[in-house]
Amino acid sequence: MAVPVRRLLQAGAICLLLALVALFAKSVIDNQTSVASQVADGRHPAAPDFTLDRVGGGSPLTLSSLRGKVVVLNFWASWCDPCKTEAPALQELADKYKADGVDVVGLDSQDSTGDAAAFARRYHLTYPLVHAEGSEIYHRWGLTGYPETFLLDRQGRVVHHFPGEVSAADVEAQLKPLIGNA
Repeated sequence: MAVPVRRLLQAGAICLLLALVALFAKSVIDNQTSVASQVADGRHPAAPDFTLDRVGGGSPLTLSSLRGKVVVLNFWASWCDPCKTEAPALQELADKYKADGVDVVGLDSQDSTGDAAAFARRYHLTYPLVHAEGSEIYHRWGLTGYPETFLLDRQGRVVHHFPGEVSAADVEAQLKPLIGNA
């Protein structure tokens, strides 16, 4: 009787090991195909499209509907301290460059919509804010934390990634060459 139990335990251990190897391989593949990793490799991938509900209501926003504009896509959460610091800078950019065909979009994920709406009111944010449930979009874009900001050209390609908090000057330096491509 002891031999079959031992073999069963060995088979279980082998299955567990194979499952762990498969999960590791999947994470490596996912990381290589994320937007952030492609931009880090010097590529300019097409931004993965999404249609998400707006924080505070209104019609959903589809990212591809912004083609023809330069997009500053900021991933944030209401509980993130650096997000609180950069929110006024992003609003400043949205106001300053709207006439130049630049849209700032804030994407809140891993947060409650009520907290996101309160954050928008507290910081007087008027640029579009959308909300994503779950972590799929977080992984697709290759985020490692909050905040993170991506710059999309007028063709919808991701041309720059800012991991961490940004200043208006940081974004402006990358934005100015794109504005001239109208």
